Amino acid sequence: MLATVITVGPREAAMAMPGMAYFEGRYVPIQDAKLSILEPAITKSDIVFDVVSTWDRVFFRLEDHLDRFENSYKHVKIKPPVSRDEMRTISAELVDRSGLDNSCVYMCATRGLYAGGAAFGDPRNAVNGFYAYVVPYYWVIPKEHAETGGHLWIASVRRAPSEAINQKVKNFNRMDLTAGQFEALEHGADAPILLSTTGKLTEGPGFNVWIVRGKKLLTPGKDLLEGVTRKTVFELAQESGFEPVATELTADDLLEAKEVFISSTAGGVLPITRVNDQAVGNGAPGITTGQLQKRYWEKRKRGWHGTPVDSLLVSRREKVPAE
Repeated sequence: MLATVITVGPREAAMAMPGMAYFEGRYVPIQDAKLSILEPAITKSDIVFDVVSTWDRVFFRLEDHLDRFENSYKHVKIKPPVSRDEMRTISAELVDRSGLDNSCVYMCATRGLYAGGAAFGDPRNAVNGFYAYVVPYYWVIPKEHAETGGHLWIASVRRAPSEAINQKVKNFNRMDLTAGQFEALEHGADAPILLSTTGKLTEGPGFNVWIVRGKKLLTPGKDLLEGVTRKTVFELAQESGFEPVATELTADDLLEAKEVFISSTAGGVLPITRVNDQAVGNGAPGITTGQLQKRYWEKRKRGWHGTPVDSLLVSRREKVPAE
């Protein structure tokens, strides 16, 4: 008797994906939310987004994420068809309906289809859109490296300058970061860190980088997204007696550093113990990083900068239908 071999393709894998989406005014399984192939979000990367996390059903710095999201969509002249208050409710409903207490919620504002559904047209006449979705909480580097330390690779590809693409606007135009990811992975690293066109450190895909130098915590200040967790580290540093400084840093600064960490919504404060082919310091997570990491999670779990999901579910399911 011949054995039956069952293969699972991308579609079947997607159908098993945990999560939920708010799409075209309805809450649907995440695999059922589909954009038109003519949507400029796909054809031109004409889309901005933000990601807020929850832990134990509590949003972290929700208003900061909404502030940044608003700055992003206003910068690119998109007017989402939902209000800020509705964005709060939608985000909370996604967490509640999905059952994902520890999650990452994506909010996306799209250019929307051009008038008449044409493949090309006047962006001023496009029908702007909004969708959101929730997925399980994840780490920007492998989770096991959150304690043992991650490995960064200084990519040869350069970060697009803010004069071309305003990097303070969170967007999906990430060809440079993706090229850097390929390079990092091909060298056995977890993630890339990109330099600017002038040779200064910028950021990696989804994270900011930090160098510990005595009582100073140094982080790049240009051609990067000003992360909400980066802002959090500024606060934690000052509380802990450190001086956080946004400044120009070079690849040599990173390679010669005795302690390095990254900050991200996806993981918080994460140690880096290897850059390129060499160890950072003694090759173990640094003491300062450990202190900040511990303080970050302790304060989060006590409700610091937190908004409970349940506090936003007053209207429950009356205004927006489920499918």
